[in-house]
Amino acid sequence: MNKRYITIALTLLSLAGYMQNVAFASETASDGAAEPANQTSVFDEYDDDMICENLEEASIALDHAKDSSTLLLKLAENMDGYSINPSENENIPIYSKKIGNIDIGMIHVTIPSASKYTDVINTIWDYNDKQKVDDIFIIGYLARVYTPFLVIMEQSSIYKTIRNTRKRFAVAAKIKVSNDTTVIVCPTRTINFFGTIVKKTNLIEFLENTKPIETYINAEKALAKLGSNIAGYIIKHRDDNVEVTYINAICERRNFNINKIDRDIIYATILDLVEQM
Repeated sequence: MNKRYITIALTLLSLAGYMQNVAFASETASDGAAEPANQTSVFDEYDDDMICENLEEASIALDHAKDSSTLLLKLAENMDGYSINPSENENIPIYSKKIGNIDIGMIHVTIPSASKYTDVINTIWDYNDKQKVDDIFIIGYLARVYTPFLVIMEQSSIYKTIRNTRKRFAVAAKIKVSNDTTVIVCPTRTINFFGTIVKKTNLIEFLENTKPIETYINAEKALAKLGSNIAGYIIKHRDDNVEVTYINAICERRNFNINKIDRDIIYATILDLVEQM
């Protein structure tokens, strides 16, 4: 395993709160008894060209994701003013609300077994699951890997299968907020980079110049000022169940109708998750 990759992974795991993972990875990295040929790495499943070795860029991308995570958590706290709409399951409504030109959709489901917490997280965090054809939770094509829980995705559509000629990228991340709360952000706001990401591409400037999220003000005001799509899953471990809240806020711009169709497809996928678990 490349020692620089280890450094990046350990640093980011620590920053994101995955301290147990850090301890495990440190022991693995320092274990001199294993032969190099027998050692495995969390990066082994990725093409080398996709792995970013720039720790500064990785840290900025993580901050990018954590701000989005904070906004999603704050949005989930206040259900005032939401309309209630039916879903495919008569017992599980879909909530919707307009704030200026932002269309917010939200669905909340319960998995009736607290022991399923990790399984639910792993099922949703499926950006690199090559076995999945249907029931996809993370939409897009993998473009860059900082660690297995922090990546950049080329945005795409479930409904519109033709790949866009103009590429748009966003950070996707799995953020451990606490021992009983995980937020999966997918996507964060769009990065203003429209080229092709290769090994030598430096995204620091583009990440820094992306419109910031004002996490210190009211969540809905922050979302309106952001004026960008943002979506993610809030997964909570309760005493006897697992709660999943999916929030998808869409800005009424180009691809608005396609984005709404994709959102409806994900709603259906979440309802299927309840049945499968």
